[in-house]
Amino acid sequence: MHAVLHRPWRAVSSLLCYCLPLSALAMPPTFEQALNAAWQNLPEQAFLAQENRITRDSSPVWLAAPPSASLDYQQEDNASGSPAEWQAAVELPIARPALIGSQRAYRNAANAENDARANLLHWQLASELQTWWWDFAANEVSLTRNQQRLDAVQQQLSWLSLLIEQGERPASDRLAVQEQLQTIKNQLLFNNQQKSRLTQHWQQLTGLDELPDNWQFSQSPERALESHPLLQTLQARTQQADANFRSSESSRFNPRLSLGVKHTDELDAQPAADMMQLGISMDFGHTSYSARRDAVRQLSSEHANSIRTRQQLQREREALRTALPQMKQRWQELSALSEQAQSQYDGQYQAYQRGTLSGFQWLQIQNSIWQLQQQADDARIQYFRTISQWNQLQGQTL
Repeated sequence: MHAVLHRPWRAVSSLLCYCLPLSALAMPPTFEQALNAAWQNLPEQAFLAQENRITRDSSPVWLAAPPSASLDYQQEDNASGSPAEWQAAVELPIARPALIGSQRAYRNAANAENDARANLLHWQLASELQTWWWDFAANEVSLTRNQQRLDAVQQQLSWLSLLIEQGERPASDRLAVQEQLQTIKNQLLFNNQQKSRLTQHWQQLTGLDELPDNWQFSQSPERALESHPLLQTLQARTQQADANFRSSESSRFNPRLSLGVKHTDELDAQPAADMMQLGISMDFGHTSYSARRDAVRQLSSEHANSIRTRQQLQREREALRTALPQMKQRWQELSALSEQAQSQYDGQYQAYQRGTLSGFQWLQIQNSIWQLQQQADDARIQYFRTISQWNQLQGQTL
């Protein structure tokens, strides 16, 4: 019985301790392999190239607005003596230096935002994969523990039934063990349902069928907050909003250059004529009040969001920095208590078999041992889960 209940970590392919040697064909995916597969499976990833192309193909920064072309035709009117004529022109809204600077800044910020968004999507995907892993690992440990407990209780029930048949124990002694057996079966049913849900999530996320069994994450050193993908994305969006606001403020006094040709047909004694046309116009008014107001509100919103997100990341880092040593100590304490309780398991069970412990007392002791084991398992999972969360707060993906 002692060997049945000892260390489920060794029975679950050493989820956090070491890797079992596997053949190349049966090797479960590493975290990096799973992340690459999930990235290829990510719907947003397919549109990143289009976003980059749109940014790259935008109008030149020296244009205040997209150019326009016009073509006009006037029919001959003999009554008024007007000949037929046609004219074509191209209008180029030229940007002043201030507008050129803001538009160049907007384009640079847009390129930076595209890159930052790709990094952010990659980071979010890595975080989701690690969260999935710890949910999966916790369920696998619980599943193994409950299966071990089921085997142990079934053995106890078989032994107790034999004693009852021989008249050495009352039939009522079986009720508590049967109740415990059903409780463990319910827990196993939940574990199996959870594993089915997690397996489906894994397949949807990565497109892979083979499940992992040996992912390990060591605590990474602290990095500057500014390198975090989320803050980089927000910073690029703030720069875009700032450039957009400055563009709205630079919308006046941008000249419009018009270049065209005009052809007039011959009419009576008037010969045909071709002329070049050149015109310059200038806008004196600002863009609309609502557009400028929306631009400054967008800038204010992006700036505030960047500050609040940075403050939140700082709080979360500080909380985990404080919690990690405490969680490690708690896990080590519970592991020691679990080992001590496990070492007493066989002796207490033998006392129950000899009749020096009542069935009620034995079940209490057994449940206490199992609870300590479960708490040690939970503390271990939570400690390593928190290490993953710490790494994510550093902006780390691998």
